[in-house]
Amino acid sequence: MGKWGVNGVFNALYEGQPASETFRNIYREVFGPEFAEEADPCGFLTMTDLNNLVRDLRLGPGKTFADLACGRGGGGLWVARATGAALVGIDISDVAAAQGTARIGSFGLEGRAQFRAADIAATGFPDASFDGAMSIDSLFLVPDKVGAIREAGRILRPGARFCFTTWEVDEPNRVRDYRPLLERFDFAVETYEESPDWRRRQQGVHERILAERDQIIAEMGLDAARFWINGATLELSIIDKMRRIYVVARRQ
Repeated sequence: MGKWGVNGVFNALYEGQPASETFRNIYREVFGPEFAEEADPCGFLTMTDLNNLVRDLRLGPGKTFADLACGRGGGGLWVARATGAALVGIDISDVAAAQGTARIGSFGLEGRAQFRAADIAATGFPDASFDGAMSIDSLFLVPDKVGAIREAGRILRPGARFCFTTWEVDEPNRVRDYRPLLERFDFAVETYEESPDWRRRQQGVHERILAERDQIIAEMGLDAARFWINGATLELSIIDKMRRIYVVARRQ
């Protein structure tokens, strides 16, 4: 991806993915009632994930949280509406930030949500700005994982929780366990667990993407579809070495 590949990869992904009803139907059929239809996610977000986030972030009216590497923003908007808290979505892609902004009204969150294009390892926010932070299926793709977790700790107030999903990968130069890294930056890990039924869903989605690649390319465009086709090919080859996890870490 070079230096993030913002223009070549992520912007193309976010521009193209919403146009593919075939892609959305794959998720509906594989995920069933766990598909987060309203959030319309880019990753493997489930309804269980959303409800866990609402419970574990411990937010309410008057609080503000960050959605780090928020993508098109649906997950963070859903959580903001459910908790009554204010949202700041942050993503490296300016297309993602613009799409998140355009979705604020559909969640009834005018004046209570905003989106910014920034690197989650260097957000530019002051110390202790937020009462919580979430991230869905994004740390797996972040080149500077150390910087991202350090920055999450810096922008959170003491006692605030960072709740996220990502994948451990049992390969050289990959993160096999996020707990030592979180503890290094003054987080106390409260929950660290494998996501239920993640493998069946992930394998099912990837197999369907490869089977229906021609239609997905026609709907999304090649640049956006390539992200999913290449990702499906890679992840199916290493799925036995992966584990999707849900983490709750409290800033001390």
